[in-house]
Amino acid sequence: MNSVVGSVLIDTCTLENFAIVDELALLGQHYRERAQWTETIKYEIQRGLTAEPRLQSVLDATWLGEPLSVPASPKALLKIDQIRRGLGGQQDRPTQHLGEAEIIYYLEQREPTWILLSDDQAAVDLARRRGLNAIDTPEVLSECHAYGEIGCPDAYNLLLKMQDADRGVRVPADHRAVC
Repeated sequence: MNSVVGSVLIDTCTLENFAIVDELALLGQHYRERAQWTETIKYEIQRGLTAEPRLQSVLDATWLGEPLSVPASPKALLKIDQIRRGLGGQQDRPTQHLGEAEIIYYLEQREPTWILLSDDQAAVDLARRRGLNAIDTPEVLSECHAYGEIGCPDAYNLLLKMQDADRGVRVPADHRAVC
């Protein structure tokens, strides 16, 4: 569990995971004004609307606020692309892993208490190797359980529901890792 109090930049996959199981409000309740996203994350959500209409709930989530923009300087763009490639982004697919790379870049420019929230384990691992705070959905649900925002086994069952929806979320072997 993280005890830091900075902003939480939420990646596309995590927003999608909660939206798909109709539990996006839990993220909003837990993070409130601390939750943030980038313009690229918003674009990725918009792009996915055709395939998954439930993503509209992300675009309607006022608690996310206005998306952050990443500086468009050549130096920043080069650094973001280096991070993107470190996450496995291919040269001929310039938007592959772009959201995660932007968040990692953005966090490196901010206070050390800011957090990446992602279910892309490669992004979480890279952020942690760079000395950044990074968490995933099981850790969020553990926090939500600790704050009484969701009960047990509901927190763990929510992970199972995401897994059943083929969301690629990490599911601990035992519910006690979450609640």
